[in-house]
Amino acid sequence: MCGIVGFNWEDKSLVRRMAEAIIHRGPDDSVLFTDSGVSLGMRRLSIIDLKKGIYPLINEDRNVFLIFNGEIYNFPKLKEMLEQKGHFFRTHTDGEVMIHLYEEYKEDFVKYLNGMFAVCIYDAKKKELILARDRVGIKPLYYYFNQGHLVFASEIKSILELASIKREINITAFNNYLALRHNLGENTLFMGIKRLLPAHLIKFSLKDKSMRIQKYWNLELVNQGNESLAAYEKKIFDLLKDSVKKQLISDVPLGVYLSGGIDSSAIVLMMSLIRKEENSNAPIRTYSVGFSHGEKVNETKYAKQVSDLFGTEHEEFMIKPDVAKLLPRIAWHCDEPLADSALIPVYLLSEDAKKTSTVVLTGDGGDELFAGYDHYRFLKATESASRIAGFHKWAPLMTRKIPLKMWDKFYKHSSNLGKSAYKRGENVIKSIKDNKAKAYYELLGMFNDDERKELLKNDYYEKIDYEAINNEFFEAKQKNEAQDYLKQAQYFDFNKMLAESFLMKTDRMTMAHSIEARVPLLDHRMVELAFSIPSKYKLKGFSETKYVFRRALKNHLPKNIVERKKQTFHVPVENWLDKELKGTVSDLLNTTKLFKQGILDHNHVKKIMENYNSGKLFYARQLWTLLSFELWHRTFIEKEKIKL
Repeated sequence: MCGIVGFNWEDKSLVRRMAEAIIHRGPDDSVLFTDSGVSLGMRRLSIIDLKKGIYPLINEDRNVFLIFNGEIYNFPKLKEMLEQKGHFFRTHTDGEVMIHLYEEYKEDFVKYLNGMFAVCIYDAKKKELILARDRVGIKPLYYYFNQGHLVFASEIKSILELASIKREINITAFNNYLALRHNLGENTLFMGIKRLLPAHLIKFSLKDKSMRIQKYWNLELVNQGNESLAAYEKKIFDLLKDSVKKQLISDVPLGVYLSGGIDSSAIVLMMSLIRKEENSNAPIRTYSVGFSHGEKVNETKYAKQVSDLFGTEHEEFMIKPDVAKLLPRIAWHCDEPLADSALIPVYLLSEDAKKTSTVVLTGDGGDELFAGYDHYRFLKATESASRIAGFHKWAPLMTRKIPLKMWDKFYKHSSNLGKSAYKRGENVIKSIKDNKAKAYYELLGMFNDDERKELLKNDYYEKIDYEAINNEFFEAKQKNEAQDYLKQAQYFDFNKMLAESFLMKTDRMTMAHSIEARVPLLDHRMVELAFSIPSKYKLKGFSETKYVFRRALKNHLPKNIVERKKQTFHVPVENWLDKELKGTVSDLLNTTKLFKQGILDHNHVKKIMENYNSGKLFYARQLWTLLSFELWHRTFIEKEKIKL
């Protein structure tokens, strides 16, 4: 695990500053390399082949150089294949296989990789740079391209070391952030700075300073199989076991973030089976986190149950309510505002886990692949009710009431909904026939179009292009293909929500403490398998989520773990806003320069704060979204050092 930086001119001082800005991603070693018209830098966290000074990796002819962030899990087989073709390896590191794959297959080398990566290859002979990001987007990569100048880095803060880059808000990205609580797509919140999307690569010519971006892997929405339920269960089990086995390779201590849910429990199960097959006495270290107060659902007892079952070395960390001092640091690590309060427990869990592990496996991705979220159930019920209404004149009243009751259940406590949130349920139901993308944004969103019109001054408001999103993700891709809202929603979540929200949270909060996080469920083979499974095997009826995945594990995990309904990891934001953050939030949102600068409307922010007591569950999330943006703006746009 590392951090990489670079640009297409020579400047040792700049590349050094860019690398030092992300020292947390790689505290073990520093690499700086310059050649005619190129500067590359890398911070290394040693995981495999711990020797220092082996980067940048080079080929036999010393004309291809490589730096990268991530892990290549199938490198032993790739190395064997390449050695048979006559390639010579001078290290035992996984990254070296990419050098020789590039020699054999040029930019198609990425198609042979099983892993997570953000990589840069410099071809000195052809005078080209190749930048690539893994299929799922587990590892981040950003770039700035202007007038023939290309700058890239693992984190945006490195690119901002270039003084000529103006710190301005990208309006499109800003509206996306307010709509969904994170930013999606290639635009970041910094005007001109973009992210390389998952499964994409850049080919940049140092000769004519031209750049071409291409996609090298595509997850087809309608690639549906027709095998039996039992066949899919076996495939899931076998493939997850193989994925975990590949990802156990490490020369440093390794552990698991264990929540007690089925996904992370499945990872521990597979580790235990693999250890037995290998007659290994190596301990399995597991870590879980809870809250010392204000926790509505205590999952630590389930994590302890799984730990006891498999005999892991288990550590449980309890979070105390003193969180205000963490927020500026977390905002700095995120680079962009990310309004997910779960950043805090992951940050603190990683801080403690680092004492005994440098690599952790997580259960990220299971809900996206196998339909584990409650909103999938709501969508299916709403769509079914809408279809009934289309066939029966007597049905509209009934179909309106049933989804609204589910909407209450979706948000758990109707007393905490607030009028604005309850109206969202009606908007979803009304929109579902005409534009599924708009309905989905209403379902998941934070500030819809009407609310953003009130919140933002005219120059900063931009309407979401629901029609374009609907055409890309929520319309059938082939003729005669049956509409499947669940699969379309999963396709959207995988492409737009997973990498830049959930995986970004895990990457930034683990790397803040120099921990490498691996996600076995998001092996691209598992992703392809999951999206080939018919929706009826993922969501059974309106209640049984992750049906096929649960069945695949039912004979290997305790019944209460397998059958337990998903519990959203509840962070007690309301408690924080009511107590230790009460004065902080009020001060920040009442004295913010964002009002004076004509970005936010003070009256609407005041209205949100007044509505908070009548609907804490919803308005706490709106306040947290604004607080996250405020901290980001002060940190990166105003370059202010914040102390709370």
